[in-house]
Amino acid sequence: MHILKYALKNTIRNPFLSFSSILVISLLVFFISVLFFVEYVTSSITSNINDRMSISLNLKAGYDGDNSEVIECISALKQASSSVQIQYISREEAFAILQKRDPELSRVIEWDKENPLPSSIVIKNIPLGEYPNIDAVVKRYTGIIQYDEEKSKKSLTDYNAQYQRIQGLINILLSVQYGIYGIIGFFLFAVFIIIYNSIGNFVFFYRDEIKIIRLVGGDNLFIYGPFAIQGILYTGLAYIIGTSIFSLIVKNINFSLITDFPVFIDNFFAMYSQMFLLEFCIILLVGFLSGFLSSRRFIGKENIS
Repeated sequence: MHILKYALKNTIRNPFLSFSSILVISLLVFFISVLFFVEYVTSSITSNINDRMSISLNLKAGYDGDNSEVIECISALKQASSSVQIQYISREEAFAILQKRDPELSRVIEWDKENPLPSSIVIKNIPLGEYPNIDAVVKRYTGIIQYDEEKSKKSLTDYNAQYQRIQGLINILLSVQYGIYGIIGFFLFAVFIIIYNSIGNFVFFYRDEIKIIRLVGGDNLFIYGPFAIQGILYTGLAYIIGTSIFSLIVKNINFSLITDFPVFIDNFFAMYSQMFLLEFCIILLVGFLSGFLSSRRFIGKENIS
Protein backbone atom coordinates (compact mmCIF):
# COMPACT_ATOMS: atom_id res chain seq x y z
CA MET A 1 0.00 0.00 0.00
CA HIS A 2 2.87 2.40 0.82
CA ILE A 3 4.38 1.69 -2.59
CA LEU A 4 1.09 2.55 -4.33
CA LYS A 5 0.73 5.76 -2.29
CA TYR A 6 4.25 6.81 -3.22
CA ALA A 7 3.57 6.05 -6.90
CA LEU A 8 0.42 8.19 -6.80
CA LYS A 9 2.36 10.92 -5.03
CA ASN A 10 4.99 10.91 -7.79
CA THR A 11 2.31 11.12 -10.45
CA ILE A 12 0.57 14.07 -8.82
CA ARG A 13 3.70 16.00 -7.87
CA ASN A 14 4.62 16.62 -11.50
CA PRO A 15 1.20 16.93 -13.17
CA PHE A 16 2.47 18.32 -16.48
CA LEU A 17 4.93 15.47 -17.06
CA SER A 18 2.35 12.90 -15.99
CA PHE A 19 -0.42 14.42 -18.09
CA SER A 20 1.72 14.73 -21.22
CA SER A 21 2.96 11.13 -20.89
CA ILE A 22 -0.55 9.74 -20.37
CA LEU A 23 -1.88 11.85 -23.26
CA VAL A 24 0.73 10.60 -25.73
CA ILE A 25 0.27 6.99 -24.61
CA SER A 26 -3.52 7.41 -24.94
CA LEU A 27 -3.05 8.47 -28.55
CA LEU A 28 -0.90 5.41 -29.20
CA VAL A 29 -3.53 3.15 -27.60
CA PHE A 30 -6.20 4.84 -29.72
CA PHE A 31 -4.25 4.16 -32.91
CA ILE A 32 -3.63 0.55 -31.85
CA SER A 33 -7.41 0.16 -31.55
CA VAL A 34 -7.81 1.74 -34.98
CA LEU A 35 -5.34 -0.79 -36.38
CA PHE A 36 -7.33 -3.64 -34.84
CA PHE A 37 -10.40 -2.23 -36.56
CA VAL A 38 -8.55 -1.99 -39.88
CA GLU A 39 -7.51 -5.63 -39.48
CA TYR A 40 -11.14 -6.59 -38.80
CA VAL A 41 -12.31 -4.73 -41.91
CA THR A 42 -9.56 -6.39 -43.95
CA SER A 43 -10.52 -9.80 -42.59
CA SER A 44 -14.18 -9.14 -43.42
CA ILE A 45 -13.27 -8.12 -46.97
CA THR A 46 -11.06 -11.20 -47.25
CA SER A 47 -13.91 -13.40 -46.04
CA ASN A 48 -16.30 -11.89 -48.59
CA ILE A 49 -13.75 -12.39 -51.35
CA ASN A 50 -13.11 -15.93 -50.21
CA ASP A 51 -16.84 -16.73 -50.30
CA ARG A 52 -17.08 -15.55 -53.90
CA MET A 53 -13.73 -16.81 -55.13
CA SER A 54 -13.41 -20.28 -56.60
CA ILE A 55 -10.98 -22.29 -58.69
CA SER A 56 -12.14 -24.36 -61.64
CA LEU A 57 -10.16 -27.40 -62.64
CA ASN A 58 -11.18 -27.98 -66.24
CA LEU A 59 -10.69 -31.62 -67.14
CA LYS A 60 -8.99 -32.68 -70.34
CA ALA A 61 -11.00 -34.35 -73.09
CA GLY A 62 -11.96 -37.92 -72.25
CA TYR A 63 -12.16 -37.43 -68.48
CA ASP A 64 -15.43 -37.28 -66.54
CA GLY A 65 -16.84 -38.00 -63.08
CA ASP A 66 -16.71 -41.76 -63.57
CA ASN A 67 -12.97 -41.80 -64.25
CA SER A 68 -10.95 -43.29 -61.37
CA GLU A 69 -8.33 -40.52 -61.50
CA VAL A 70 -11.01 -37.83 -61.28
CA ILE A 71 -12.61 -39.56 -58.28
CA GLU A 72 -9.20 -39.88 -56.63
CA CYS A 73 -8.45 -36.18 -57.29
CA ILE A 74 -11.74 -35.08 -55.70
CA SER A 75 -11.06 -37.25 -52.65
CA ALA A 76 -7.52 -35.84 -52.28
CA LEU A 77 -8.83 -32.26 -52.47
CA LYS A 78 -11.35 -32.92 -49.69
CA GLN A 79 -8.59 -34.38 -47.52
CA ALA A 80 -6.34 -31.36 -48.14
CA SER A 81 -8.81 -29.03 -46.42
CA SER A 82 -11.88 -29.92 -44.37
CA SER A 83 -13.59 -26.59 -45.07
CA VAL A 84 -13.44 -26.54 -48.89
CA GLN A 85 -16.48 -27.27 -51.01
CA ILE A 86 -15.89 -29.54 -54.01
CA GLN A 87 -18.39 -29.73 -56.89
CA TYR A 88 -18.08 -31.81 -60.04
CA ILE A 89 -19.74 -30.23 -63.11
CA SER A 90 -20.23 -32.38 -66.18
CA ARG A 91 -20.11 -31.07 -69.76
CA GLU A 92 -23.91 -31.20 -69.93
CA GLU A 93 -24.31 -29.27 -66.66
CA ALA A 94 -21.77 -26.70 -67.86
CA PHE A 95 -23.77 -26.22 -71.05
CA ALA A 96 -27.02 -25.82 -69.07
CA ILE A 97 -25.33 -23.13 -66.93
CA LEU A 98 -24.15 -21.38 -70.09
CA GLN A 99 -27.69 -21.42 -71.51
CA LYS A 100 -28.92 -19.52 -68.43
CA ARG A 101 -26.07 -17.02 -68.41
CA ASP A 102 -25.63 -16.39 -72.15
CA PRO A 103 -28.44 -17.81 -74.35
CA GLU A 104 -26.98 -16.30 -77.52
CA LEU A 105 -23.61 -18.01 -77.08
CA SER A 106 -25.31 -21.30 -76.26
CA ARG A 107 -27.25 -21.13 -79.56
CA VAL A 108 -23.96 -20.75 -81.46
CA ILE A 109 -22.68 -23.89 -79.77
CA GLU A 110 -25.90 -25.76 -80.59
CA TRP A 111 -25.55 -24.86 -84.29
CA ASP A 112 -22.10 -26.50 -84.26
CA LYS A 113 -23.83 -29.66 -82.93
CA GLU A 114 -21.00 -30.22 -80.49
CA ASN A 115 -20.55 -29.25 -76.85
CA PRO A 116 -16.98 -27.90 -76.54
CA LEU A 117 -17.28 -27.23 -72.81
CA PRO A 118 -15.12 -29.45 -70.61
CA SER A 119 -16.16 -31.22 -67.44
CA SER A 120 -14.73 -29.51 -64.40
CA ILE A 121 -14.10 -29.66 -60.67
CA VAL A 122 -15.01 -26.42 -58.87
CA ILE A 123 -13.29 -25.69 -55.56
CA LYS A 124 -14.92 -23.08 -53.29
CA ASN A 125 -14.47 -21.65 -49.80
CA ILE A 126 -10.70 -22.19 -49.60
CA PRO A 127 -9.15 -20.61 -46.46
CA LEU A 128 -6.32 -18.24 -47.40
CA GLY A 129 -3.69 -20.28 -45.61
CA GLU A 130 -4.70 -23.52 -47.33
CA TYR A 131 -4.25 -22.52 -50.97
CA PRO A 132 -0.74 -24.05 -51.03
CA ASN A 133 -2.21 -27.38 -49.80
CA ILE A 134 -4.78 -27.32 -52.60
CA ASP A 135 -2.09 -26.39 -55.13
CA ALA A 136 0.10 -29.30 -53.99
CA VAL A 137 -2.79 -31.71 -54.62
CA VAL A 138 -3.61 -30.23 -58.02
CA LYS A 139 0.00 -30.58 -59.17
CA ARG A 140 -0.28 -34.32 -58.59
CA TYR A 141 -3.10 -34.53 -61.13
CA THR A 142 -1.85 -32.28 -63.92
CA GLY A 143 -2.33 -35.15 -66.33
CA ILE A 144 -6.14 -34.91 -66.17
CA ILE A 145 -6.66 -31.12 -65.96
CA GLN A 146 -5.85 -28.12 -68.11
CA TYR A 147 -2.65 -27.07 -66.38
CA ASP A 148 0.00 -25.09 -68.22
CA GLU A 149 3.34 -24.11 -66.67
CA GLU A 150 4.35 -21.93 -69.65
CA LYS A 151 3.33 -18.30 -69.18
CA SER A 152 2.94 -17.78 -72.92
CA LYS A 153 0.22 -20.42 -73.04
CA LYS A 154 -1.81 -19.28 -70.03
CA SER A 155 -5.50 -18.67 -70.53
CA LEU A 156 -8.54 -17.85 -68.42
CA THR A 157 -9.44 -21.53 -68.23
CA ASP A 158 -6.00 -22.72 -67.18
CA TYR A 159 -5.72 -23.64 -63.50
CA ASN A 160 -2.21 -22.24 -63.10
CA ALA A 161 -3.33 -18.83 -64.40
CA GLN A 162 -6.21 -18.78 -61.89
CA TYR A 163 -3.95 -19.79 -59.03
CA GLN A 164 -1.32 -17.13 -59.79
CA ARG A 165 -3.95 -14.36 -59.82
CA ILE A 166 -5.46 -15.53 -56.54
CA GLN A 167 -2.04 -15.96 -54.94
CA GLY A 168 -1.18 -12.37 -55.83
CA LEU A 169 -4.32 -11.15 -54.05
CA ILE A 170 -3.56 -13.33 -51.01
CA ASN A 171 -0.04 -11.92 -50.76
CA ILE A 172 -1.43 -8.38 -50.69
CA LEU A 173 -3.96 -9.20 -47.96
CA LEU A 174 -1.37 -11.02 -45.83
CA SER A 175 1.08 -8.13 -46.27
CA VAL A 176 -1.55 -5.74 -44.92
CA GLN A 177 -2.13 -8.00 -41.92
CA TYR A 178 1.58 -8.39 -41.14
CA GLY A 179 2.06 -4.64 -41.61
CA ILE A 180 -0.66 -3.95 -39.04
CA TYR A 181 0.99 -6.19 -36.45
CA GLY A 182 4.35 -4.61 -37.20
CA ILE A 183 2.99 -1.10 -36.56
CA ILE A 184 1.30 -2.26 -33.34
CA GLY A 185 4.63 -3.65 -32.17
CA PHE A 186 6.29 -0.32 -32.97
CA PHE A 187 3.62 1.57 -30.99
CA LEU A 188 4.16 -0.69 -27.96
CA PHE A 189 7.88 0.01 -28.19
CA ALA A 190 7.08 3.75 -28.31
CA VAL A 191 5.02 3.34 -25.11
CA PHE A 192 8.05 1.70 -23.47
CA ILE A 193 10.32 4.59 -24.50
CA ILE A 194 7.88 7.28 -23.29
CA ILE A 195 7.54 5.73 -19.84
CA TYR A 196 11.26 5.00 -19.68
CA ASN A 197 12.13 8.66 -20.26
CA SER A 198 9.36 9.95 -17.98
CA ILE A 199 10.51 7.82 -15.06
CA GLY A 200 14.07 8.91 -15.76
CA ASN A 201 12.96 12.53 -15.35
CA PHE A 202 11.22 11.69 -12.07
CA VAL A 203 14.41 10.07 -10.75
CA PHE A 204 16.38 13.18 -11.67
CA PHE A 205 13.92 15.58 -10.01
CA TYR A 206 13.61 13.56 -6.78
CA ARG A 207 17.09 12.10 -6.48
CA ASP A 208 17.68 13.79 -3.13
CA GLU A 209 14.53 12.26 -1.74
CA ILE A 210 15.60 8.81 -2.99
CA LYS A 211 18.97 9.25 -1.22
CA ILE A 212 17.17 10.01 2.05
CA ILE A 213 15.03 6.88 1.67
CA ARG A 214 18.22 4.84 1.23
CA LEU A 215 19.82 6.48 4.26
CA VAL A 216 16.88 5.64 6.55
CA GLY A 217 17.02 1.99 5.50
CA GLY A 218 14.60 1.85 2.59
CA ASP A 219 14.94 -1.42 0.70
CA ASN A 220 15.04 -1.89 -3.08
CA LEU A 221 11.35 -2.77 -3.23
CA PHE A 222 10.36 0.58 -1.78
CA ILE A 223 12.84 2.44 -3.99
CA TYR A 224 12.13 0.81 -7.36
CA GLY A 225 8.57 -0.41 -6.72
CA PRO A 226 6.80 3.00 -6.86
CA PHE A 227 8.32 3.78 -10.26
CA ALA A 228 7.23 0.40 -11.65
CA ILE A 229 3.71 0.98 -10.29
CA GLN A 230 3.81 4.49 -11.76
CA GLY A 231 4.43 2.95 -15.19
CA ILE A 232 1.38 0.73 -14.69
CA LEU A 233 -0.72 3.76 -13.67
CA TYR A 234 0.31 5.62 -16.80
CA THR A 235 -0.50 2.77 -19.17
CA GLY A 236 -3.69 1.80 -17.32
CA LEU A 237 -5.11 5.33 -17.44
CA ALA A 238 -3.96 5.78 -21.03
CA TYR A 239 -5.62 2.51 -22.06
CA ILE A 240 -8.94 3.54 -20.50
CA ILE A 241 -8.81 6.96 -22.18
CA GLY A 242 -7.64 5.71 -25.58
CA THR A 243 -10.09 2.81 -25.89
CA SER A 244 -12.98 4.91 -24.55
CA ILE A 245 -12.41 7.59 -27.19
CA PHE A 246 -12.09 4.92 -29.89
CA SER A 247 -15.33 3.18 -28.79
CA LEU A 248 -17.17 6.49 -28.63
CA ILE A 249 -16.10 7.51 -32.12
CA VAL A 250 -16.69 4.14 -33.77
CA LYS A 251 -20.12 3.60 -32.22
CA ASN A 252 -21.33 7.04 -33.29
CA ILE A 253 -20.39 6.98 -36.96
CA ASN A 254 -22.26 5.34 -39.79
CA PHE A 255 -20.23 4.08 -42.72
CA SER A 256 -22.81 3.75 -45.47
CA LEU A 257 -20.62 1.55 -47.69
CA ILE A 258 -21.04 -1.30 -45.17
CA THR A 259 -24.53 -2.74 -44.80
CA ASP A 260 -25.84 -2.82 -41.20
CA PHE A 261 -22.80 -0.92 -39.94
CA PRO A 262 -23.98 -0.88 -36.26
CA VAL A 263 -24.20 -4.69 -36.37
CA PHE A 264 -20.79 -4.75 -38.03
CA ILE A 265 -19.37 -2.71 -35.11
CA ASP A 266 -21.05 -4.94 -32.50
CA ASN A 267 -19.52 -8.00 -34.16
CA PHE A 268 -16.12 -6.29 -34.11
CA PHE A 269 -16.23 -5.69 -30.34
CA ALA A 270 -17.54 -9.21 -29.74
CA MET A 271 -14.80 -10.83 -31.84
CA TYR A 272 -11.97 -8.62 -30.56
CA SER A 273 -12.91 -8.56 -26.85
CA GLN A 274 -10.14 -11.04 -26.03
CA MET A 275 -7.71 -9.12 -28.23
CA PHE A 276 -8.44 -5.89 -26.31
CA LEU A 277 -7.98 -7.75 -23.02
CA LEU A 278 -4.65 -9.08 -24.26
CA GLU A 279 -3.65 -5.58 -25.34
CA PHE A 280 -4.53 -4.27 -21.85
CA CYS A 281 -2.39 -6.93 -20.14
CA ILE A 282 0.54 -6.37 -22.51
CA ILE A 283 0.48 -2.61 -22.16
CA LEU A 284 0.40 -2.89 -18.35
CA LEU A 285 3.38 -5.24 -18.53
CA VAL A 286 5.20 -2.78 -20.79
CA GLY A 287 4.50 0.00 -18.28
CA PHE A 288 5.74 -2.09 -15.36
CA LEU A 289 8.96 -3.22 -17.08
CA SER A 290 9.71 0.22 -18.48
CA GLY A 291 9.22 1.93 -15.10
CA PHE A 292 11.29 -0.65 -13.27
CA LEU A 293 14.18 -0.74 -15.78
CA SER A 294 14.25 3.04 -16.06
CA SER A 295 14.44 3.51 -12.29
CA ARG A 296 17.18 0.90 -12.04
CA ARG A 297 19.25 2.60 -14.73
CA PHE A 298 18.81 6.24 -13.72
CA ILE A 299 19.10 5.68 -9.98
CA GLY A 300 22.41 3.92 -10.64
CA LYS A 301 23.46 6.65 -13.06
CA GLU A 302 22.84 9.32 -10.44
CA ASN A 303 24.96 7.27 -7.96
CA ILE A 304 22.09 7.21 -5.51
CA SER A 305 23.28 4.90 -2.77
